[in-house]
Amino acid sequence: MHPRRVVQRILLYLAVGLILLVVLVPYAWMISGSFKETLELQSSDVTVARLRPTWIPRRPTLRNYREVNTSVPMISYFRHSILISLGTMAVATVLALMAAYALSRFNFRGRETYTVSVLATQMLPGILFLIPYYLIFTTISRRTGVPLRDTYWGMIFTYTSFALPFSIVMLRSYINGIPLEIDEQAMIDGCTRTRALWTVIVPLATPGIAAVAIYAFIMAWNEVLFASVLTGRVTRTVSVGIMDYVTATSSNWGGMMAACIVTSIPVLILFTAMQRYIVEGLVAGATKG
Repeated sequence: MHPRRVVQRILLYLAVGLILLVVLVPYAWMISGSFKETLELQSSDVTVARLRPTWIPRRPTLRNYREVNTSVPMISYFRHSILISLGTMAVATVLALMAAYALSRFNFRGRETYTVSVLATQMLPGILFLIPYYLIFTTISRRTGVPLRDTYWGMIFTYTSFALPFSIVMLRSYINGIPLEIDEQAMIDGCTRTRALWTVIVPLATPGIAAVAIYAFIMAWNEVLFASVLTGRVTRTVSVGIMDYVTATSSNWGGMMAACIVTSIPVLILFTAMQRYIVEGLVAGATKG
């Protein structure tokens, strides 16, 4: 093998190893901490040899997992997160599909301006939208009597607006890679434009649609900032509820780590099951068009 290829391969392995180290070490420490007593986690002191943090728990226990829903209603928070994330995934995917199809197949005035405007929203930090969203929610509730804050529909609306820009652009790129002749042939055979979209284009764009759906789900599942302001006891999500393990009088670090492990399992299962579609959709969406 050529020396340059050897060096490139070594650098590649080093880069991958470094990334894995940065990603996996915190997760491994969280798994270890979930089996430790809270006292062991709180008393660790790097200046005292016998109290230095250890990867292996001194007295392993399952207490944190058994009591994960005792002091904090994590099951309720988990249910809220599932409903909001699934709702966001469904609404964002359908809207992104229709918008992407229109941008890909129709020539209309302002099409490129619209696309650039959609992308421009991703260049602004999300915190800039927090106060406007809060004011919009409170104003609508005050004038119409329809509550939006601390409701499922309010959070689904918020997260859908965040997921749509990237979803539209990626799906548009993917649909651009599907020949226009397929649409025309379907319509010659008697399909309407809408029927051609749902019966012909959607099956061909399944990887891209799957990637967008998982992106919307994970984005809604992991979001903290807006959930901490726009949710309450009725719709509090896992990402915010985990902080309830730390109060002004106590800190249940072991319970928090166990809750993190338990609530991350659904996302890991979903990502693993859809990994092939996600990778294929992201790669195709980035290269087609």
